[in-house]
Amino acid sequence: MKKCFLPLLILFTQAAQAQIQTYSGKKISAVAFTQQIIAAMDSLKVPGMSVAVINKGKIVFTKGLGWADIEQKKPVTPATFFEAASLSKPAFAFFVLTLAHKGVIDLDKPLFEYLPATHIADERYKKITARMVLAHTTGLPNWSEGAPMQLEAEPGARFSYSGEAYVYLAKVIAHLKGLTLETLDALYQKEVARQAGLKDFHFVMTPAIKNKLATPYQDNKKMSDDRNRHLFDPAGGLYANAGEYAKFLCHLMKQQPVLNEMMKPVIELEKDHIIRKLFGVDAWSMGLAVIPVNNTINYWHGGNNLGYTASFMINPEKKFGYVFFTNADQCNGMKQVLENILWK
Repeated sequence: MKKCFLPLLILFTQAAQAQIQTYSGKKISAVAFTQQIIAAMDSLKVPGMSVAVINKGKIVFTKGLGWADIEQKKPVTPATFFEAASLSKPAFAFFVLTLAHKGVIDLDKPLFEYLPATHIADERYKKITARMVLAHTTGLPNWSEGAPMQLEAEPGARFSYSGEAYVYLAKVIAHLKGLTLETLDALYQKEVARQAGLKDFHFVMTPAIKNKLATPYQDNKKMSDDRNRHLFDPAGGLYANAGEYAKFLCHLMKQQPVLNEMMKPVIELEKDHIIRKLFGVDAWSMGLAVIPVNNTINYWHGGNNLGYTASFMINPEKKFGYVFFTNADQCNGMKQVLENILWK
């Protein structure tokens, strides 16, 4: 990709004067940080990116870089939306735990007792609870591709990443509140988004999102899929940008009862598990991956939708972290770039 994709004028007019602190307290200027990110974007062939950094519980850096649409020469701005992919899951987990604190759902009651599943053929699913869903220990596959599902493991026995389990839990929440997947986002806005001061943070497509959504790319080719974007999708359907998602993370780090639940490991990953090997994940909590970096314990989630990649990591003890969204497919290398800069 040509390095001229981002005019220098945009770089220096958008760059804030404030400095960013790394985990160890080292200071880096916003301009220097931006330049390093742009170099990484060029190397990783990323058309556009939204990135934010959190220091001491406050957003100290947020920026849109590159192109939201290459052909139209449409730049990424702070208001550009991206598909959050699996970064949807922690945002949904926070929602479920908030409702659990209000008595709407019991985290350890089998979901079957609330709402029987119609798409699972294995009777063992009747043991699945909300806690298992959020920690990925249901035994369900990630996606069923429409076929009736069989469990890959006994519920609660081992880590098994599953988007299908999250969808089932969303249906249960909707049922308990007399809603459907078409209307559940309204409850999310009431219980989470408005409480956190999030103006544009939706699990369904809205006209505003559609008009400002970054075009997805795979190897610089436009991508598209035919998902129903008007159904609440807790596993990968959130639309956001780095600034708004960083606000959510700041809000999360202030909500001590829920945060404590989300930080407590539920299941340790097997030593040879692919997610441990690729991303350094030791364990999973209710909604977050537990990752050690330079002798620190941190909480991470990444995600890939067709044409999009996203990632965040936070250290609640220091209220420190980052979040980024890109419109490049499978751009997982950017995670390591951010952590090499910030976890020093």
